[in-house]
Amino acid sequence: MNKSKIKDWGFSLFYNTDKGLNNCEPLQEINLWRLFAIYNSPHLATKSKELAIATDEQKEKIKAQLPYITPKGTFSYRNNASIKTYNSTLLPLDIDNLKSIDEAREVQWILSEQMGCVLSVVSPRGKGVKALFYLGSEIEMDNHYTILKEGIPQIAKYLDIEQWESNIDANQFKLCQPFFIGYSEYSFFNGNANPTGWHIENIPKKIIEYKPPLTINYTPSTTSELMRIEAYINDCCNRLENLFRNLGEGERHNNIWKVRGISGINHYAPHLTSSIKQRLFFAVVGMYKSEQEARNRRALKTFEDCWSNAPQVNNDIIEAIIKDEQIKMSINLKSIEQ
Repeated sequence: MNKSKIKDWGFSLFYNTDKGLNNCEPLQEINLWRLFAIYNSPHLATKSKELAIATDEQKEKIKAQLPYITPKGTFSYRNNASIKTYNSTLLPLDIDNLKSIDEAREVQWILSEQMGCVLSVVSPRGKGVKALFYLGSEIEMDNHYTILKEGIPQIAKYLDIEQWESNIDANQFKLCQPFFIGYSEYSFFNGNANPTGWHIENIPKKIIEYKPPLTINYTPSTTSELMRIEAYINDCCNRLENLFRNLGEGERHNNIWKVRGISGINHYAPHLTSSIKQRLFFAVVGMYKSEQEARNRRALKTFEDCWSNAPQVNNDIIEAIIKDEQIKMSINLKSIEQ
């Protein structure tokens, strides 16, 4: 993708009051100036004022009535694989858990004074600041999360907000992460910003060398070995089932990929593959109101893709079990021979 300029930035706008953050289907694609207009719309002003005084119980319900964008680009569906265009020079910032509205206003003002600031807005509840910056260099799409996450100290230093470095939320750097739009009287917009005069240090993408597993369709030599391998794989499945059971609404889809870890070690116990897959299928369905909802949200498609495409890998713990059982067997054989 070519280096993007401000005039080329595009965003997917998401707005569905029934689904809120769970809505993954974009309403439309917008540009920066349309985003500015939405920030200043009367409807958003009303909802943001309601959110500012809402109780914790009311917060999520009202927040679901706010639109959000994907700042890193446009998407046909809100997942990383569905990106259409990428804003390679855009830095989104979410600075949260500030102590007071006065502190939030201070951070927002500091950011608005920096070169490259396109937008900086205090959150409706006055405890956070959201901002967009026009970078003087591109961030590689395939490695952007790592580059930005590791670059937080550098970002904080150049933006003169080092004392709030720990308040910078790295989750906002995820490719399809939502960026909620909320009205605030403390806001700054500049569609003609010049790019920053500093660059975020590039970090080489970590390349993980794939090594084919040592054992395929393994047949344990003893009942003890079989039981230990089965117990380990079942324990892995139990832990993943528990994780799925306790995920919040905004975390569900992004964690389905973890089934790959179990699918990739089933070659040690192929007789368990069908039952383990079925358990995890139901665990994924259980995160939603019904199987149909899980299907509509493409959770089941993601599950099937992750399960089916997981490469077979070595597992150090199972390999240790195999080695330990072989040693035991060798000792037993020696005792018989004596």
